[in-house]
Amino acid sequence: MRDALLRDLSELKAYQLISLHDVRLEPSCMVSSSTAVAAGEFIKVFEALLLQVDLVWLIAPESDGHLLKLTELCLQAESKQDGPILIGCGYDASLIGTSKTLSFEAMQAAGIHTLPVHAGEDVVRDDYFAQLAQSNEAWLVKPEDGAGCDGIQYFASIMSMRDWMQQEDRSQHFFAQAYQAGIAASFCMLCRDGQAWLLSVNQQHVSMQDNGFVLHGISVNGLSQYWSRFETLARKMAKMLPDALAYVGVDVIIDTQNDALYVIDINPRLTSSYVGLREAMACNPAELILSCVLSARFKLPLIEKNRVGISLHENDA
Repeated sequence: MRDALLRDLSELKAYQLISLHDVRLEPSCMVSSSTAVAAGEFIKVFEALLLQVDLVWLIAPESDGHLLKLTELCLQAESKQDGPILIGCGYDASLIGTSKTLSFEAMQAAGIHTLPVHAGEDVVRDDYFAQLAQSNEAWLVKPEDGAGCDGIQYFASIMSMRDWMQQEDRSQHFFAQAYQAGIAASFCMLCRDGQAWLLSVNQQHVSMQDNGFVLHGISVNGLSQYWSRFETLARKMAKMLPDALAYVGVDVIIDTQNDALYVIDINPRLTSSYVGLREAMACNPAELILSCVLSARFKLPLIEKNRVGISLHENDA
């Protein structure tokens, strides 16, 4: 994702690009300068660089609150005179995207079809579990602030799910959700002031390994037959998240048996699908995203809907 973004920004020839890199790795050759960051030094270095730039673009996971913390730092810097502009979502959209429980509550209130979530603390309670135990469904356990497939566990029975949840205080950090079979899908959109512009509709190629899930690849625009339905969803999502800005990725399960769409996850950041957007749309996606943020009169130009395959070696990396 980082390299794809830097490639697209470099092509614009309008910005001096500055990045951070792990001290153990080589810096990107596509930037004007890159600061090496040692373990435990990231926040200090990041805050110092915020004072030197005009725009800031985050690539970070929701897990362990990383994306939310960095978003908050950027918004604090942006609020100051001559502070940098964040190319990304506001605090509320980032918070809702980070918390799976808040996502469910927000979507439920907005009338968007999603799957109920059950807090781990409730699942281990005898009275609450007794109600759930009437179901014979398979179950998933997910971290409250997970990213991609990380940390998701599959359980064929609700009893085995509860046994796992009761160990090592897991109920404090995980929630449960009934397993929904279907096509793993996603869509990419731009957001601004409660409006949405759909960029692509994608099929995710996911397999189960050791009772977990691995994302092997993505077919960007691999589900173009669902374009109009996903466009409706995108508009609902943008209205639900008025401070969502720039690029947002949304994960969906398509229940083909009942012809239903269930929104599973909101990603207020770049996602793996970004890597294929340039070829899929036949234009520079970074230029569109910047225009969306910097222009109050943004309108999406005509884009192509080419199908592009992406192969991933790690889940949502």
